[in-house]
Amino acid sequence: MRLTRGKLLKQDDWSEWKASEFTQLDQYDAQGMFGEPVSVDSQEAVFNLVWTYVVKELDKRKKARCTCDGSTRAGQVRVLDYTYANCVDQTSSRLFYAVTAAENLMVFGADVSNAFGEAPPPKQGFFIRPDKAFANWWVNHKGRAPIPKGHVIPILAAMQGHPEAGRLWERHADAILRSLGLTPTIHEPCLYSGIINGDRVIFLRQVDDFAVAAPSERTANILFDMIDEKITFPLKRMGLINMFNGLDIDQTKHYVKISCKTYIERISAEHLATWMSVKDMPNRPTPLPSKDTFMRDFLSAQGSKDADEQAKLAAEMGFGYRKGIGQLIYPYMTCRPDLSYAVVRASQYSSCPAPIHYHGVRHALKYLYCTRDDGIYFWRTTPNEALPDAPPPAVNSNAHDLLLDGRPIHDALNPHGYMDSDWGACLRTRRSFRGVCIRLAGGPIAYRSRLQKTVAGSSTEAEFMEASDTGKMMLFVRSIMYDLGIPQRAASLLYEDNDACTAIGNAQKPTNRTRHIDIRYFSLCEWIERDLVVLERIDTSQNMSDHFTKQLNPILFARHTDYVMGRIPPEYSPCFPGFQQSIREKLAPAPRNTPLDLSEAHPAAAAAARLSAAWSTVLDILQPRHLHL
Repeated sequence: MRLTRGKLLKQDDWSEWKASEFTQLDQYDAQGMFGEPVSVDSQEAVFNLVWTYVVKELDKRKKARCTCDGSTRAGQVRVLDYTYANCVDQTSSRLFYAVTAAENLMVFGADVSNAFGEAPPPKQGFFIRPDKAFANWWVNHKGRAPIPKGHVIPILAAMQGHPEAGRLWERHADAILRSLGLTPTIHEPCLYSGIINGDRVIFLRQVDDFAVAAPSERTANILFDMIDEKITFPLKRMGLINMFNGLDIDQTKHYVKISCKTYIERISAEHLATWMSVKDMPNRPTPLPSKDTFMRDFLSAQGSKDADEQAKLAAEMGFGYRKGIGQLIYPYMTCRPDLSYAVVRASQYSSCPAPIHYHGVRHALKYLYCTRDDGIYFWRTTPNEALPDAPPPAVNSNAHDLLLDGRPIHDALNPHGYMDSDWGACLRTRRSFRGVCIRLAGGPIAYRSRLQKTVAGSSTEAEFMEASDTGKMMLFVRSIMYDLGIPQRAASLLYEDNDACTAIGNAQKPTNRTRHIDIRYFSLCEWIERDLVVLERIDTSQNMSDHFTKQLNPILFARHTDYVMGRIPPEYSPCFPGFQQSIREKLAPAPRNTPLDLSEAHPAAAAAARLSAAWSTVLDILQPRHLHL
């Protein structure tokens, strides 16, 4: 429910909300935000105030936020500067946590109060119209003379809501961090690195929320103290973070886990109260039903284009289709690559979904709720004794399905990628479906599922086009790591299961069937020649990007996602030897008691005993189980 001032005035806790309003305006006043009331003509930029009221998820604190309505509908606003402001990319965010784990650091958080008010005002001066909340604060709290009718308040600093405010704050924050010796990466301006108190730190800036990866809390607090000297109000320090930017963060002795359980439980509450029941979900669920007939009908169905029919279908299903897709997109984009194929496929029918598409989204939402504890794991190279120990993640595959032997081995700070393409997968356009996963520190930092932009004439062409796009993603990752002081000395491996594709890329071996491929895709050959990337053949059974291009059966889905999500500890992790030993023990044949010899006296009974033993062996192999290691 959206909180408004009118509703809050009728509640018993209004005094707390009123105090929060005063606190917000007091902070603005301390930053020198407000001038004395003046009268202006109609040509000046005059904005209305907008109040939002929220209960903070982290500490359940009541917060009233005051901003201005920066739309062009109010006054004569003229934007005299650029308005774009950077936010951290999700790939860069995951890379931050991966490097944190690989370098055995800990993440500490802080929040800037009234961050935009710290920045200088925009070039064009502007004013606000005082509302009831502001007038009450001005007179009854500050003890000032009533504001004359028709007068407005000059704004002397950047205020949230103004079109230029976000960029002004970003430039101000960047200048502060640079002055403290931190250096941003070129392609991700929100990610910094530097030396503080003799220790290497990595700094993540997400608007007014700061996260610093440091070897100790003392080093992080020294950096926060340095920032405090540059701003009006001290930072709100969160200590060792367990939630940041909407993500749940688990920092343990052996790994760093990012998940969105809090978000999933919040969006699932309304579905559980109406249509959602998880009693019929299997032990090893998949995001979409794994039956071949379901996927065939799902991909070929077409919904009605009539708006009334769509509204009736949404009411029958209990939720709007686009709303359901939107609720799935956030976890997919942040920390749930297991949702990728289902979300991208389902989103293609957002304009006019059929009932089967609704059932697919329902199934995906139920899957999301049943697996709400899942997330991405990044593994440490050595145990961090300052952090609590935690049980290792539960592996969903059977021991013999993991195919543990013969997989590529990589160091913690050695990025590598997997890619695949399902040729002609779209039944309408015959475009191919592509998938990519780039890993670091045992978990995925970049992943994507999508249709290719053009129709490929062969599976080799589809794979080669995907290899080129994956190479671009890898160069982005390598660039950020270089700026963070983690240069890559050798070419990064890109694993591909198409022999012709690897031959074209590595040996520049064109054929009559590939000469027509767009020249821009052959930039991959140049990157390989410069030892930036190299293509490596991998068997399809071990190509974890297979999950990103098609709906898999439960066994294959469990195998690939166990690796994709980072549930399997990498070889460099201290946890790997114990995990490997437990798998071998499960694969070892169980000792059997010597059966009674009935071959002579009762040959029929002996045959029945042998048949029973054989069936017992088969059932042991087929019986699904979770490995809690």
